[in-house]
Amino acid sequence: MAAAAPPAESRGRLTIHEKVVQRIAERAAADVADREPPGSMWDRLGGRPLPRATASVVGRHVRVGVAVRAPVGHSMPELAGAVRDAVTRQVGDLTGLSVDRVDVRVDEVAPFRPPPGAEPLPAATRPAAPGVARKAGLVVALLFLALGIAAIYDALVELDVIGGRRLLVPLLEWLDGLRPRAWMTPVGAAVALAGLMLALSALWRRPRRSLVVNAATGVFATRGAVEELGVDSATSHGGVVDAAARARPGKVAVRVTTDGEAGTVDEVRATVTGRLARLAGPPKIRVGARRRPVPR
Repeated sequence: MAAAAPPAESRGRLTIHEKVVQRIAERAAADVADREPPGSMWDRLGGRPLPRATASVVGRHVRVGVAVRAPVGHSMPELAGAVRDAVTRQVGDLTGLSVDRVDVRVDEVAPFRPPPGAEPLPAATRPAAPGVARKAGLVVALLFLALGIAAIYDALVELDVIGGRRLLVPLLEWLDGLRPRAWMTPVGAAVALAGLMLALSALWRRPRRSLVVNAATGVFATRGAVEELGVDSATSHGGVVDAAARARPGKVAVRVTTDGEAGTVDEVRATVTGRLARLAGPPKIRVGARRRPVPR
């Protein structure tokens, strides 16, 4: 009769590396918390994606630390408890070690992702250019800046810090001795009219110089972008030597210089029309051409 085999513990030694415990803890945490998607090469150079774990094994006991990524709208204390329970259970079952402690650290919150089929946000409003009042405001600001500099200069002259003649005193003396004159009526009316026009321009609807692009969200193209697109479309034609474009509401004018190839204008017009078809209310395309002068 064969002798009974000695217990497994007496036949060899089992060593579990800390990295093994780390991988088990990370997989356990990933089943509960949000797993960070793989990023670019530069993101991966910064370290392992979440969840990340550390482990310290001493004899048959282990302490684990886990950094996780919290899902949107999830209670973090509840998440930490669930991660702690999952890590303790899986590390204990797979390694046979006694898990003394599991520290959970929330490093980031996952970005919000709308559910499939969700309605997109309302489209952005069409951008507007600054009104006329901006230019007038710049002029008024420069005027006040000049008056402030003149006042500082006069104060330094009065205090004998610098030498020179004061600038504002003659102006104030002239205004103080001013008497009613016939020219004051039209000048006053002009000043009042200018003030009224500036007030109205500040309240008036600002000009909209961008063109609307057909899209589910608010997408707009500036006139400069439309002009560049028109030039790029025109110069892609083999018979076009040079091109320029000018965009205005409802129309785009393209001026090309050709080598005389027949049909260039029609082909350029078709190309530009196709490139600008995504604009809401496609503009009218007008193409003018001149032939490149032949050197003598």
